[in-house]
Amino acid sequence: MKKILIVGCGGIGKKHIDGFLRTEKFEIYACESDKEKLQQVKSMFPVKEIYENFFDVDLRNFDGAVIATPANFHIEMANRCIDYDIPFLLEKPLSVNLEGVDDLVEKVKKTKIPHGVGYTRRSVPSYKRLKELVDSNIIGEVKMANFYCGQDYRKIRPDYNKIYFAKKDMAGGVLRDFITHFVDLAQWMIGRPEKGYTITANLVFGDCIETDDSALLIGSFSKNLVCFYCNAFQKPNEFIIDLAGTKGNLKYVVVSRNLSKILFADDDSGNWKEIEKFENEPRDYYFYQAQHFLNLLEGKPHNFTTIEEAAENLKFILQAIKMSSMQDW
Repeated sequence: MKKILIVGCGGIGKKHIDGFLRTEKFEIYACESDKEKLQQVKSMFPVKEIYENFFDVDLRNFDGAVIATPANFHIEMANRCIDYDIPFLLEKPLSVNLEGVDDLVEKVKKTKIPHGVGYTRRSVPSYKRLKELVDSNIIGEVKMANFYCGQDYRKIRPDYNKIYFAKKDMAGGVLRDFITHFVDLAQWMIGRPEKGYTITANLVFGDCIETDDSALLIGSFSKNLVCFYCNAFQKPNEFIIDLAGTKGNLKYVVVSRNLSKILFADDDSGNWKEIEKFENEPRDYYFYQAQHFLNLLEGKPHNFTTIEEAAENLKFILQAIKMSSMQDW
């Protein structure tokens, strides 16, 4: 059994604990500064030991660590993992600003420490299959793409106005949090993010958050054009990816909470061919990622987002914000 330290026991931390336990390959140790959350985790899961202060924990006792704290703590905690030569999985986004980011990238390159950034979809079978199809050249070179996502986040996280999502200094909101997932997919399937522009707004949530509940983002990825539409208030939970290539198109559609499909078209008939469908994946996202992390620890192939890619993602978002603030919309 591998010993894994989960740092941060909020909503995402609990999902990590559940995912790692379900693999039956890990012993769980939990660290959380909020005593109430820590006791809650102890009562919910068979954790081996609990800690209140990450910086007092001897990391040499563990095979790996998961940093599931708010983004403003990520850089410092990742650096400590590297100093102790412990593989780590860092939650997204990488940080809230660029302070210490380039130094962390260089440190990871120098030490070659096994690591990943927690963009879960890279571990999920349906997205891995979509990536395989893109790489197979079935639609030629992807030249344009659209990522469309909407959900009622208040239903998923009723405490949305009390957690990181509500706070700018914790990289909350649709643009700094949600859309980075889809920027990561665009990086993975299309190319490096180069420049972008965004419009964001708080259209529905009101004064209970200081961030945005809606965003539009456009950008170039390896000189190809990509747009992102996302809101956190609509009732249907929808996610659609359109990939337009030189020889055809691929479409990824979340049909319902428990069903997604990959579709293909290479003519103007209006008919889409169903390539594959996937059922009941959302409940297993963190299980898939935990299995993926085991591959990383054992030196097996994996698709994890690297620190360098996560840094490119963050720089793209921050640059889009800066450029857009100069525009008179």
